[in-house]
Amino acid sequence: MLPRHAKHFSTVILLAIAAGTVSADTSPAITSPTSQNPAQILYVGNSYFYYNNSLHNYVRRMAVAAYPDMEDRLNSKSATISGAYLAQHDVTSYLFPGALGLSDPFDLVILGGHSTASLTPEKQEAFRVAVTAHDAAIKASGAQTVLYMTPAYNEYHSNFDPEMQDKVDELYTRVGNEVDALVIPAGLAFAKAYEQRPDIELHVDYDGSHPTPLGSYLAAATVFATLYDTPITGNPYTYYGLIDEEDAAFLQAVAEETVEEYFSR
Repeated sequence: MLPRHAKHFSTVILLAIAAGTVSADTSPAITSPTSQNPAQILYVGNSYFYYNNSLHNYVRRMAVAAYPDMEDRLNSKSATISGAYLAQHDVTSYLFPGALGLSDPFDLVILGGHSTASLTPEKQEAFRVAVTAHDAAIKASGAQTVLYMTPAYNEYHSNFDPEMQDKVDELYTRVGNEVDALVIPAGLAFAKAYEQRPDIELHVDYDGSHPTPLGSYLAAATVFATLYDTPITGNPYTYYGLIDEEDAAFLQAVAEETVEEYFSR
C-alpha cells in the first residue's frame, strides 16, 4: 500500500507567499521514509531547529501522542550550531554507535541547511556538495537521509524576496532527488499558512527569519506528516497548552495538505 501522502491527487494547489508564487516544477522522487514510523531520528542543523525548545522535542511529543505504545522507543537527538552551514557539521562523528548517547543506530538523519543556501549559485553548490558528503556517511550507517526544506524570510527581513521560497523549493527538491533523499516541505507549509491567514505570526518580528512557537509547531507538524502514517490532524499535542487549539488545528491541516500536495505533484 502506498503511504497516505504518496497517493495521486488530481489537482495540485499553487502556494503563494506575498506577491510571489511557489512553483511545483520539480517533483520529489522519494515520497516516504524507508523506516515506517521511525523511532530514532537525528536532526542536524542550526537555530531554525533549536528555537522554541527545539523542533525535535515537538515532533517526538506529537509522535508519543499518536503512538503511545512507542514512547520508550522514540528517541531523537539534535546536533545544532548557531548560524551553521551543513559543511560545518562533522556528521560522520555523530553516527558512531553511542556517540550521542544512543546505542542503536538512527533510522534517519534530517539535514537542515543555512537559510541563505539557495540565494546564490555558489551557495547552492556548497549545499549540494555538503549534502552529498553527509548522505554517503548517513547511508553507510544504515540510516536514511532526509532534507528539511527551510522557510523563506518574511517581510520583516531586510533581504525579503517574494520569490525566495521558489528558490528554496527548487534547491531542496533537486538535491534531494540527486541523492535519493526524502524532503520535508516545511517551507511550503509556511507559504501555505501565510496564504490562508496573512496575519498569522510564524516568524519572529525582530528578524523575519527565525520561527515563533507557532512556526516551530507548523514545522514539527510538517515533519510528522512526512514521516508517520497517522495523520497529524487531530493530534492532541499543543505544546502544553501554549498553542491555541484553533491555531493547532489550522497548522495541522496546513501541514497535512502541504505534504500531500508536495508528494503528488
